[in-house]
Amino acid sequence: MKAWVIVGIVLVVVTIVGAQLAYNQSPFAPADKKKQADADQPPAKIIVWGYFDVEPGVAGLYPKQFGDVTFLAPESTRVKKGELLLQVDDVMARFKIDEAKADEKASENQLAEAQQLPEVYKLQAAQQQAAINALGHEIKKTQSDRDTKLKAVEEKSAIYKTIKDFYTESLGQLAEKKSAEEKKLKEINLRDPKLKIAQAQADLSAKRTRVKQAEEILKHFQVLAPSDGTVLRVYVHKGETLGPNPRIQALDFLPDADIVVRAEILQEWARFVKEGAEVSIEDDTYHGPAWKGKVKSISKWYAPIRTPVIEPFRFNDVRTLECIISVSSGDAQKRIGQRVRGMILSQ
Repeated sequence: MKAWVIVGIVLVVVTIVGAQLAYNQSPFAPADKKKQADADQPPAKIIVWGYFDVEPGVAGLYPKQFGDVTFLAPESTRVKKGELLLQVDDVMARFKIDEAKADEKASENQLAEAQQLPEVYKLQAAQQQAAINALGHEIKKTQSDRDTKLKAVEEKSAIYKTIKDFYTESLGQLAEKKSAEEKKLKEINLRDPKLKIAQAQADLSAKRTRVKQAEEILKHFQVLAPSDGTVLRVYVHKGETLGPNPRIQALDFLPDADIVVRAEILQEWARFVKEGAEVSIEDDTYHGPAWKGKVKSISKWYAPIRTPVIEPFRFNDVRTLECIISVSSGDAQKRIGQRVRGMILSQ
């Protein structure tokens, strides 16, 4: 009998506790104002994870034209802006430049000839006019000889008709020749040297553009430093043939810039982070050096993690708010890609 009493008491207690729990989780249960107030209070520090980087980011570089690699800057090389980092064989491209320059020279000669056309046309017109004048004098002389000889013979004689027919034919030939020369003179006068000059200038301009294109394509066989910086990592080798569809960049380039922390804040705590907030920074893998910094900027959107990496305590399937933390103090060496942990003072 006592056992049944004990079981009954236990059942009553379990029922009361279960009902209380269900009631507390019900949407109709009264809100606990103290708990709600505590939930609205930001934590003293917000933990973020990130890595050392430069604000412009590490650039992955690759030549625009493919071919055999003939020169490659070693890793960790410090370079100035415009220095050669990678060279692809460009022999065929240089042949194209030589060809374009030869065409340019030919067009320059054609333009020089065209610029002489006004004087040439003027001289040709003068010569043609002189030829026409000479034919006019010859016609007049022939007509005078005909008249003189016809007067010397009787009009009804047989030789009169022969002389007349002879001179008539000669005069006809001279008239036709004069007409042809006058036609040539008209054609010369209709020629426009300005049009020829304009055409030659346009052709020269096109050839010079071809030279510029060939010289510009030559640059595509090179990778030049976009700014002062350092060659971080090289993925190709001298003598290797680079193709048009690369699977990875040829080299990584680090521009000279202040090192910052590119951190990611979980969406749950992002609303408590403000620009200018103080940040304590330390290496995330061991108890090592520490740095001080401030939140420099905060992204305008929640997005997936920029560089998903399988690492301890790192979530790749969550939305985060990226922020840039400037490093203001700390003498320990900072290396690009070094993973750090930041503690941001909430505001």
